[in-house]
Amino acid sequence: MAKSKKTIKKTIEKVSKQNDDIADKQSKSKRGGSKSQYGVKIEPNLADIERYHRMGVTEAQLCAYYRVSKTQWYQYKKDHPELTETLFRAKCMLQTELINKAYEVAVGGTYIETITVEYYKQENGVKTITGGKTTVHEHYQKPDAGMLQFLLINRFPDDFARDPHAVELRKKALELAEKGATPSTDWEGV
Repeated sequence: MAKSKKTIKKTIEKVSKQNDDIADKQSKSKRGGSKSQYGVKIEPNLADIERYHRMGVTEAQLCAYYRVSKTQWYQYKKDHPELTETLFRAKCMLQTELINKAYEVAVGGTYIETITVEYYKQENGVKTITGGKTTVHEHYQKPDAGMLQFLLINRFPDDFARDPHAVELRKKALELAEKGATPSTDWEGV
């Protein structure tokens, strides 16, 4: 019973294809056996990372909390744009909130303070609430001249500089540096 050459060729192709499939599966299992550290530590916590960063937690503190080296953190930012976008979005929100709060402090205004007092009665080691009182107070906060000055100087440096002459000297020094000329050494403090 001799098999035809066609049948033998098909059988060889089938066996070699099966061997290739087995080799592919083995190599894939060696490469991707477990999730990356990013997939385990960072990716499931992106919402928390955004919340923490928006509250003012630095990237170095995030690295320490999630037990990731700074080098690896920067590699994650480079390889995973969703992490970079999350951090950028949180930073912008933090900056906006801080500027708004600084503006509120600078111009002053009113704020509402609510105080709730609950009265307890303790019998046989068990506390029971017998009543309570909630008071609402509206307070006035005076404008803060220091914060106002800080905002004006930092937001509008051309109009509200502490030393306009020093600002002009810095601008001239930058122009000279862009042209390739260095300012003279007697420009100390510029």
